[in-house]
Parts: sequence; C-alpha cells; structure tokens
Amino acid sequence: MNIETHRKSIIHRILDIQNEEVLNKIDQILNDEGYVYDVNGKLLSVADYKQEIESILKVSDENEVYNSEAIRNKIFKK
Repeated sequence: MNIETHRKSIIHRILDIQNEEVLNKIDQILNDEGYVYDVNGKLLSVADYKQEIESILKVSDENEVYNSEAIRNKIFKK
C-alpha cells in the first residue's frame, strides 16, 4: 500500500470513530508528533516549540528585546 492510499484509509477509519477517548488519543499522537513547520519545512515538536517560546519570553522578561527577524532566526536556528 502506498503512502497516499494508507493516509486515505486512516482518514476514513477516523471519520467512523464514535469514541471520544480514541479521538483524544489520536489528537495527542498528532500533537506529540509535531506542532509547526519551520521555514525549511522541518516539523518542530511541541516540546521544541514550547522550549523556544519559553526561552524568548525569559529574555523578554530580562528586558532584552529581539526584533522579529532575530526571534525568527532563534526559533528556526538559522
């Protein structure tokens, strides 16, 4: 089975799920898998994304200010 067929098969199975607990588990798996894509198309995990945001907020609390480009570079490690 190729990837496209496999994806469609999973989608159809998910659409038939009536059990909210199972849907929550699927949602958790998807959230753990990735959260956002960086500018290079790399998927950042939820933990990596939160760590970068916390780091930026800490710097902000210490009165150091970054412009948008500096923050973007830090998040995406340019």
